[in-house]
Amino acid sequence: MQLRQSKILDKLLLLLLVFTTGLIALVLVHVFFMNLEKKLDSRTDNLVAKVTIGEFISEDLLIIRSDFYELSTAVTNQKGRKLIVKKINKTIKNIENMLDVLENGGKVSRLINLNIAGNNSTVKEIEYIKANKNRVSLEVIDLRPKLKQIAQMTKKVEELLFLSDKLLKTDPMAYARSTKSIKRFYKSTPAFFIRISENNRRLLFEGENELKKLQDQVNEQKANYLNLEILTVVTTIILVFILGYFISKQIRRISEELNDQRLANRSILDAQPNIVIVTDGYQMRDVNAALFEYLTRFKNFEDFKKEYDCICDFFLEPDLEDSDDYITKKVYDGVVWAEYAYIRPHKIFKVCMKLKGNEYSHFVLNVKKKELSNNEVIMVISFNDITDEIHNQRKLKELNDNLEHMVDKKTSELQDLNDNLEQKIEIELDKNRKKDQQMIQQSRFAALGEMIGNIAHQWRQPLSAISSSASGMQLQIQLGLASNKDIETSFKDIMNYVNFLTQTIEDFRGFFTKDKEIKEFDVNEVLSKTLKITSSTYKDHGVDIVRENENQKFIIKGFPSELTQVFLNILTNAKDVLIEHKIENKIVFIKVQELNNKIEIIFHDNAGGVPISIIDKIFDPYFTTKHQSQGTGIGLFMSKDIIEKHMAGNISVNNKILELDGNDYKGACFKIELPKV
Repeated sequence: MQLRQSKILDKLLLLLLVFTTGLIALVLVHVFFMNLEKKLDSRTDNLVAKVTIGEFISEDLLIIRSDFYELSTAVTNQKGRKLIVKKINKTIKNIENMLDVLENGGKVSRLINLNIAGNNSTVKEIEYIKANKNRVSLEVIDLRPKLKQIAQMTKKVEELLFLSDKLLKTDPMAYARSTKSIKRFYKSTPAFFIRISENNRRLLFEGENELKKLQDQVNEQKANYLNLEILTVVTTIILVFILGYFISKQIRRISEELNDQRLANRSILDAQPNIVIVTDGYQMRDVNAALFEYLTRFKNFEDFKKEYDCICDFFLEPDLEDSDDYITKKVYDGVVWAEYAYIRPHKIFKVCMKLKGNEYSHFVLNVKKKELSNNEVIMVISFNDITDEIHNQRKLKELNDNLEHMVDKKTSELQDLNDNLEQKIEIELDKNRKKDQQMIQQSRFAALGEMIGNIAHQWRQPLSAISSSASGMQLQIQLGLASNKDIETSFKDIMNYVNFLTQTIEDFRGFFTKDKEIKEFDVNEVLSKTLKITSSTYKDHGVDIVRENENQKFIIKGFPSELTQVFLNILTNAKDVLIEHKIENKIVFIKVQELNNKIEIIFHDNAGGVPISIIDKIFDPYFTTKHQSQGTGIGLFMSKDIIEKHMAGNISVNNKILELDGNDYKGACFKIELPKV
């Protein structure tokens, strides 16, 4: 589901990227073509500037020509002529500056008279950029020397007029000749001004032709640019919409799949018979419908969240003797309860809750952790209902207690009879033997009850583990959280538990099968089977077994099932006394060895030893140091009877110091001696 949500986000980002890219592309295309058109316009503007400068030169040439003829015809005094000469020279200078701009590029400033009230004139500034600096305009070359000629002609006219004015006062005849010279000079100037005008017109003609040609090219290029821009814009828009359509279609498809997956996940969760919650460790994210089969006052998860933040608000202390594996608090050692259970996978945790009125419900927890694509971690917790199993265990314990009570009652009756044994020995001898046999049988029943308790204890954890593994893996498969490796691991775990249960049945069946004939067997093999029977209770109470020579074979003859009962009685007594004395580091040392052609089996605990006052009585019938509800005094008596009468051996007990790993431990040492084959 997280993968599909990530895909939707990726597609949305891609869609946004496509539309953004398309918009940027449209802007860039428009800017690109605007720059192209701007460059074309700048070329046109440059030629317009060239033509305009040529027109300015033409205007100035006309002004020079007008001033040149005015110099001799309209002005009669020397001062006026000097002003006209100065004006002509200034105009020539302006033309030369404009020719410099045409040759090298630059700016031309022109004062234009407007004759408008309040605004008589304005300055027009024209910039010309020489496109090809290596290209030389012939017309410009022709104009420069002619401008010099105009300056020389103006100077000559000025000299002739000055001389004529001087001769007018002194020599009339010379004055007449001078006047004729001036007229002849002026008659030769029109051709000069015509040539210079032609040169300037050629300059204008060249610029106008080039301008027209360029304008045609620019207009054609602009039309091409416009068509290309329209085509590019339309193509970009079409591509963007096509991509947007397909991406939107994929988003819609993934969204529909995600919605279907949500519905499927919801159905899978609700189909689970066990309560399943999804949490981040602090707050519940979701829960299946199984919870509301217990909490009928809530219709859905939203109603539940209005009153409670966590299912842990319902955790209670169970009314059980063994409640160490129950979680009853929200936080343990600064860690929330779910995380606390997750980081201890070797231990099976339970919870007790009141969900249906005043009824107690018991559940086994199965916690799985999953890291999502956004680095968020969630936990999937299933609550497997074991209420019936707890009730059955209670009933089994009650049956066992009743059986022990019956044994105690019969033992008391036998004790009463024993008090008057001397008086009734002749009458009741036969009855006592029958009752002894009955007590032995009842003791075996008591052992049977204890063995049934061991079976229940042995089976409880594997059955809970199988249930948790199966339901947890089913949920992970349905939610798509499990890999093939996880599935294979769960299947292997389940098969291991099944094999363990099968082997346990075989072990217990062998214990209750009465041997019909003497046979040869390995002592270590019988001892290992017995230790399997007691392994769960020993483990739960923290009792460690230390064995020596466990891989060697020691063959004897006898009844294996009866020897198993002897071992079981000794191991059970050792465990009980270790628990009773509250030994911190509980140890039972077992050693099998061959000595003097006999097989010795030694059981040594570290409970402090048997009190000297009773050590000689522990093999007596009905003698026990336990509470009436816990012991009958038959176990060690039967063990001694089996070893000595049925197997031709010997059993004894004394207090010894056990040296183990550099430490000394004081305790009871039971030694069994059996004949070697």
